[in-house]
Amino acid sequence: MSTNSAMSSSTAVSSSTATSYSTMNTEEQFDVQCGCGVKAPLRTALTNPNVGRRFLGCVNYKSDNGCKYFDWVDPPTCERGKEFGKWIVKKNMDLQKDVEDLRRQNLHLKRTETYLKGEIRVLKERENEFGQKMEQWHKREEWFVTNIN
Repeated sequence: MSTNSAMSSSTAVSSSTATSYSTMNTEEQFDVQCGCGVKAPLRTALTNPNVGRRFLGCVNYKSDNGCKYFDWVDPPTCERGKEFGKWIVKKNMDLQKDVEDLRRQNLHLKRTETYLKGEIRVLKERENEFGQKMEQWHKREEWFVTNIN
């Protein structure tokens, strides 16, 4: 099966680092049922050498219960596309690593912020206590100066 068409500008893409494909919703409809009797979703390969190549596959493809239905929608990727695909996959992996690093940094900063807010609260309480003690000390000093002279 080979079909070429432009994807809608409102194409929704969802992907996960745990999968080797993304599921796409486009204006183009493929009403194909796999051997399990379930509509086979249109997906896009995210692995070399077929990055960007669309296919239809059984939703249970990776499970033991699946029928293993699989059919490419797009023609094979040209050599230039394969080279570019390798670069895209590496770039995507690097960006995902960067996102994870930033999430960890963000979490660390939030924890540090929470800790520092607690420290500020403690210091303000100590400052208030110190201010009260200084006020008491000044009152005693005034009393002493007044009563001794």
